[in-house]
Amino acid sequence: MSGLTFFSKVPALKKWIPLFLVLLFFSLWFPWNNRDSGSVHSSTQLAMGTLVTVSTWGTGDVDEGKKVARIFERIRQVEAIASRQDANSPVYRINHSPQTKHVAPPEALVTIIEKGLEIRQQSQGAFDPGLASLLDLWGFTHGVPEKGALPEQNDLSAWLEKRNQFPEYGIHLNKDPNGTVTLHLDGDVFALDLGAIAKGYALDQAMATMKQSGIQDGLIIGGGDMIIAGSKGGKPWRIGIQHPRDRDKVMAQVEVMGDMALATSGDYERFFMVNGERQHHILDSKTGKPSRSGLISVSIQANEAMVADALSTAVFVLGMEKGKALIEQLDGVEGMLVQENGERWKSPQFKGQWLDEQKND
Repeated sequence: MSGLTFFSKVPALKKWIPLFLVLLFFSLWFPWNNRDSGSVHSSTQLAMGTLVTVSTWGTGDVDEGKKVARIFERIRQVEAIASRQDANSPVYRINHSPQTKHVAPPEALVTIIEKGLEIRQQSQGAFDPGLASLLDLWGFTHGVPEKGALPEQNDLSAWLEKRNQFPEYGIHLNKDPNGTVTLHLDGDVFALDLGAIAKGYALDQAMATMKQSGIQDGLIIGGGDMIIAGSKGGKPWRIGIQHPRDRDKVMAQVEVMGDMALATSGDYERFFMVNGERQHHILDSKTGKPSRSGLISVSIQANEAMVADALSTAVFVLGMEKGKALIEQLDGVEGMLVQENGERWKSPQFKGQWLDEQKND
């Protein structure tokens, strides 16, 4: 199609973009055997469709490599449950038999869906874990479409018409008095895509595995999601957040000591251009199209990566004013928002500063 341009920020992956481009600590790539005075030790692998980096701080542990391997193993266990492309995953089976009541889905999947439905309600539908069929219409099944094009308007209208046939949301998770969990989807228009929440859950589980192994200081990054614990030898971890319109520029710096999760969503993650208009993957279920809320970057700070992950999407769809209101009503949640027109906002307890403000201090 004329006017079509594709964007991807990881050439090796071609379709996925890590949002946190800069980790502002200097010994990131110290070798594993450099143990004398304490340093950052890092390992990066491909998981959940993006690059995942596990970084730890310490003075030496002969079993550290094995511990990190177990962390990556836990991430892949979550991926095997939540992937909608893997024919062996529960999500794939549920999506391909939507009229069936699925009894006793895996506990991890129940946890993810429960939290997703909770955040959907809190955000009045701005976060929606049931958009797989709409993402497929736009070609975002596996990242950025190889031949991006606008969906046919008839197809979008048909999708919206199907959705509107159900006055109540069509993903039902019920527990009977005996504790048995039943999951049911209403028709093929409701299909699970947990990409905006499952990665956060995977990082939560990975951090729990890290701490159980005895590692108390570290961070784990997966695409635009991050979870942090402890410190870097008594000093804060320093993280840069990418400028949404300049891939080589950092717009804000976050300093963290202690436990915290951070997630960023932006219209520069996965998108293609058609005749000068950005067609990105953060879809609004009310219109069936990419969100046009005015926001271009949303960073959410929370206690859990799963919550930060989902809320960054929800706030992006809600827009500046409604997004601010949601952040302010939720305990333990902070945010940093940027609009296309240059307007920006951060909540008082967000652990970060705009870099231009730092320079002017």
